[in-house]
Amino acid sequence: MPGRRRVLVSHPVFGEGEVIDSRWQGTELLVRFQTGLRLWLPKSRVRFLVEFDGGLLDFATAGVENVDRVSACRMIEAFRFGIVPHQDVEMFTFGREAEVKLIERALEALAGNRGDVFMIEGEYGTGKTHLLEYLHHRALAKGMAVSMVQFDPQEVTPYRPKRVYRELVRNLRFIQDGREQGFRELLRAAVDLDLSDHIFFGPVLRKLRRLDPAAPESEVFWQFMEAESTKEYAVEMRTPYRVRGAQGIPALYDYSTAADYFCYIISGLAIIARQKGLKGLVLLIDEAETVTREWDVFYLAKSVNFMDGLVRVAQNDPDLKLVNERLIHNQVRPVPYIYREPALLVVFATTPTPGEYAYIRLAHAVRHRIELKPLEDQALANAFATMVRIYERAYPGFSLPVPEQKNILTRAAREGSFGVRGFIKCCVEALDIARLRQAGLIPQSAAS
Repeated sequence: MPGRRRVLVSHPVFGEGEVIDSRWQGTELLVRFQTGLRLWLPKSRVRFLVEFDGGLLDFATAGVENVDRVSACRMIEAFRFGIVPHQDVEMFTFGREAEVKLIERALEALAGNRGDVFMIEGEYGTGKTHLLEYLHHRALAKGMAVSMVQFDPQEVTPYRPKRVYRELVRNLRFIQDGREQGFRELLRAAVDLDLSDHIFFGPVLRKLRRLDPAAPESEVFWQFMEAESTKEYAVEMRTPYRVRGAQGIPALYDYSTAADYFCYIISGLAIIARQKGLKGLVLLIDEAETVTREWDVFYLAKSVNFMDGLVRVAQNDPDLKLVNERLIHNQVRPVPYIYREPALLVVFATTPTPGEYAYIRLAHAVRHRIELKPLEDQALANAFATMVRIYERAYPGFSLPVPEQKNILTRAAREGSFGVRGFIKCCVEALDIARLRQAGLIPQSAAS
C-alpha cells in the first residue's frame, strides 16, 4: 500500500502501539504501546491499524475475522451463562499454557499406547470444567474416543458403577470419516474383532453380528447395552426381550460391589477403540469431590474402591489382570479389573477437600496433579479483548471506545476474583448495556 510506513495495532486494554518484533511464525507479536509498555501478545488479540497519509485505517484482524456472525452470536449467548461453547474452547483458553503442555504430553503418551491418570484441582470458578472441555476438544481432534462424566451425589455416584457406565456410553464420542460418532457406531464397527475371551463383549459382539438392525429387538438390545430401562418395550410391544434379558449376555449388574465388572468393561472399550484405529479412550470425570459427600461409610468405601480401580486400570497395574482380593469384587461373577493392555487416560477434576478420606486416597493414587490458580490479569485482559471483538462480529455497527472498555475490564476483573464464570458474565452484561445505551434503548444514566 503506497505511503505505508509501519505496522500499528490497537488493544482494547492497552491502547495503540507499534509492532516491533514477531515470533512463532508470526503468531505472536511484540508490541510497544504508547504508554511505554512492551508486551508479547497473540496476533489474534490485537486489531491491526495501518498508518496511511497521516490517518489510521482499520482492517480485518487475524483469528476472529474467521468467526461468522451466527457463530459469534452463539458464543455470546453462551457467555451470558458464563460458559464457552464446546467447539470454541480452544480459541477461548487463556493463561493456562503450562497446564495445556501437560495435557498435550498426556495425549501424546496415550497415542503411544501409554495410559495414565491426572487430577485437576482448583477452587470453584478457577476453570476446571473449562480445562476438561479443552481436553475433550483436543482428544477428539487427535483421533481418540472421549467421554465426559459428571458425578452427582444423587444420580451419578461411583458407589453405583452402573450409572457411571451409563453416562460414559451416553457421552462417548469420536471422529471418524469426517463425522462425529458415538457408542453404537463404535460397537457396530467392532463386529469383526475377536474379543471372544472378554466375558461381556465376547457375547455382545456375537449377538450384534446376527442382529437385524430393523427388528424391534434391535432397539431393546441397544437400550440394554446403554444401561437404560427396557420396561417400555416389554410392556408396550409385548415382547419377551426384557424377560429373557440380553439372551446370553451377562447382565449389567446394578450392585455397589460391581466395580470390578465395570472397570473390566471400560478397559474392554479402550481395547475396542484402539483396535478400530482410534488412539485410545479418554475418560473425563468432573465434580469428583462429590464422593466426599457420602456420609454412609459403606457407600463411601464402595465409591473409593471404584475410583481406585479406575486409577489402577489407567495405570495398567499388572496386579489387576487377575482377580485381586485387595479390591472389592462382585459376588455374582468376579472378574479382573483389567482386560488385556488398555490405552486409557482418566482425568479427574475436583475441588480440594484436605482431610477427607476419599480425597486423600485419590490424591495418593494419582501421579500427576494440576493445581489451577486464579487467572492472572494478563490472561483476563486477553480474554476480554477477544470477547469484545467477537461481540462486534455478533452486532455489526457496535463499537466501544477504548476508555470505556478499560472501565468494563476493571469492573469485570473484580468479578474474576469470584471465578472465571463471573468474569465472563460481567463482561458480556456490560457490553450488552453499552450496546443498548448506544441504540437509545436504555437511558445514558443506566448502571453498567
